[in-house]
Amino acid sequence: MFKQKKEALAQTKSIVTVTLNPAFDHILFLPELKLGTFNRSPKTIRMPGGKGVNVASSLAIMGQEVVASGFLGAQGSRMFEPALRKIGVTTNFTYVNQEIRTDFFVIEKGKNRQSLIVEKGIEVEARYINSFKANFERLLFGAELVEIGGSLPNGVTCGLLKELVSLANKQRVKVVLNLAEEILLECLGHAKAFIVKPDLRESKTMFGQDIFQESSRRQIAKELVKRGAELVLLKHGNLGYTVASSTEVWHGELELEPESVMIGIRDAVLAGFIANYLKTTDLGQALKYGLGAGRSAAKNVRNYPNSKAEIEEFGLMAKVRKVA
Repeated sequence: MFKQKKEALAQTKSIVTVTLNPAFDHILFLPELKLGTFNRSPKTIRMPGGKGVNVASSLAIMGQEVVASGFLGAQGSRMFEPALRKIGVTTNFTYVNQEIRTDFFVIEKGKNRQSLIVEKGIEVEARYINSFKANFERLLFGAELVEIGGSLPNGVTCGLLKELVSLANKQRVKVVLNLAEEILLECLGHAKAFIVKPDLRESKTMFGQDIFQESSRRQIAKELVKRGAELVLLKHGNLGYTVASSTEVWHGELELEPESVMIGIRDAVLAGFIANYLKTTDLGQALKYGLGAGRSAAKNVRNYPNSKAEIEEFGLMAKVRKVA
């Protein structure tokens, strides 16, 4: 009886996501953006965003138990949590005394062009950081995995991320790092990570290697594994990914539908990969599922997939092969 209860408790462990610099994602649809003059958007969408938030939303659509944590600010953020709860995300944020940022996605239908304008974010005081750390430690007791993603707000340094990773390592909670190169490497220098997904949107390179070259991706993955990553997920192209461990390398791609909205695709792929790999421990199958999640998010015009059934349908269309 005791063994059965213990197994039941283990099955209820959740995935915790951390978004220290969340944002409202505001999508503006226009025929064409005319610079220096008046523009009217006939359609807009506003929703909770930020890398960890997007991952949490995607995991909830997949039926995973997920808790979204991080910082939220002031009165304007009060609609943030209800929107997440509506799709099945449990929220556990630390509130600060400032409004969170807004990121603007401008979709020009007539030009088939998408642009992103990103705000820097809030200033977080030490008292809020201490409160968040205490809350994070409590969340670890019920966690199977922690995903840490996105940029850092003012007042927060890499030191906090290293503390979070170290705390998770001590509790034997798996860690996923979904971060920009410089921050990611500093975290890896002090602890181990289950999955690493570098955010290379701005540089397109890592360790001086071009992410679009297959041989370069292998070198990048090899170096990241050497530095403490168990698995490495690298994006190249709109929906092309490479996943690598110390013994295997897989490549996968899936064609996007015309006029797909690119917001949240990367995070949906990561969420899909996490959810499937925890269940199957199969790199190829997990990559397929992740790609299906990415395409579903692109079609949904949201920063998360449309449905679990659609993810599975699109995943069957993904071209995945073992390359090493």
